[in-house]
Amino acid sequence: MFVSKNTIKYLRSLHLKKFRQNYANFIIEGDKMAREILETDALELEGIYALAPWIETNALALRRFGDRVFKVSLTELEQISMLTTPNQVLIVVRNPDFKPDIAQLSTGLSLYLDGIQDPGNAGSILRIADWFGIRQVLFAPGSIEIYHPKLVQASMGAILRVGCAEVPLAALLSELPADFPVYGAMMDGESIYTAPLTRHGLLVIGNEGNGISEVAQQQLTRRISIPADPAGGAESLNAAIAAGIICAFFRKTT
Repeated sequence: MFVSKNTIKYLRSLHLKKFRQNYANFIIEGDKMAREILETDALELEGIYALAPWIETNALALRRFGDRVFKVSLTELEQISMLTTPNQVLIVVRNPDFKPDIAQLSTGLSLYLDGIQDPGNAGSILRIADWFGIRQVLFAPGSIEIYHPKLVQASMGAILRVGCAEVPLAALLSELPADFPVYGAMMDGESIYTAPLTRHGLLVIGNEGNGISEVAQQQLTRRISIPADPAGGAESLNAAIAAGIICAFFRKTT
């Protein structure tokens, strides 16, 4: 099938947050993530828009999507793509209906992003979660939009495997035992090198500039930090880098 001018207008509208939210869907671009999506039934696809050679190469996998596959020219792909250099295929995906998994929280480590605003940081944190087998990353209200296109791209496919949802921290913790471990990455926290870590819990990563909000700090049961070497000169670590180091210590010690 070929695309109409109205379809192109609709796809371009998905570049804006308000329309992604109105339609409850988002865009994934690029050969790698597209092929991953075709191999799973976990996500509902609204439409696949691709160049003819890509459709021909992936004809067998595309067969089951029938009239949801649309052939586009390079000019049309450039019109609907969010990338500076479009990459063969664009897929419109329905937002997953993911709810925080309380049972999973009770048995493993989950991440909570408290006010993270940079989509690259958030996407990298999803990749880190995916690397360490962390199955859910939860977002505080006011954090970056979960399906922001730059976040989706920065996740390098992790968003397809890691469950994401926006939920207030207090509401989340109200469903858990009072002694549930909530760790906060803080500059003044206990050294990650010596802090006792549990197999399960929630790790809170704060805003890039302001750290963890005062409201969220009140919910923490333990503050942890990554000590700087005396010879180091950096004032702080990038939020994603800090999350990766801390997650590695959780896996090493638990």
